[in-house]
Amino acid sequence: MTERLAVQLQEEGVLILPAYLRDRIGLKTGDILELSELDGGILLTPRRAVDKKEPGIMDNDPQFWNKLKTIQEMLEDL
Repeated sequence: MTERLAVQLQEEGVLILPAYLRDRIGLKTGDILELSELDGGILLTPRRAVDKKEPGIMDNDPQFWNKLKTIQEMLEDL
């Protein structure tokens, strides 16, 4: 849903987002927002935390780590 909303820039560049918008988007105090400058405007995008319940490819996966080569091994392959 696209919605235009006016907020006033406060002291030291602080913006206050209305509670209903924070709730709808799922923002909490301390969340990080990424700021992008687009055609003279600003886009704020929530930075979502990585779900730690599912391991990433490099999280203690011996199959991944065993495939890595040392710098010496890479040089020898040249």
